[in-house]
Amino acid sequence: MVSEWVNCMDKRPIDRTEEDIELIYNRLREIKAFEHIQSTLLQQMCYYGYYEDLDKGITLFRQGDRGANWYAVLAGSLDVQTSQTGNGRDSVTLCTLGVGTAFGEDILDNRPHRATVVTNERCELLRIEQKDFLQLWE
Repeated sequence: MVSEWVNCMDKRPIDRTEEDIELIYNRLREIKAFEHIQSTLLQQMCYYGYYEDLDKGITLFRQGDRGANWYAVLAGSLDVQTSQTGNGRDSVTLCTLGVGTAFGEDILDNRPHRATVVTNERCELLRIEQKDFLQLWE
């Protein structure tokens, strides 16, 4: 059964009510990494964020691709891999991102991703599109 806060995040931001934002906010506040984020910024993240539920082995983006989204890990883990040749056959896992980790900041200056990110297990992510993420940091 999908929880109520997930249903709220499936709505377009313009269609979210104050109650929707509050449900999302309360859920994110339960995650240790979000405890210290300023309330106003976290509320904006609740407004712009989307929920992603991904199976193991899904590639979010590849090394060299232009970024389109910023992510925060709500559950699960992802591997950050890099390749010298770019073909992936020689890829090396640099690190594993866990709950509360944020990534995809390359979208701030429109640089290509320096690594490939792949789900290591089933993951739940908060995703914010580039245009919205840039507004958060203005």
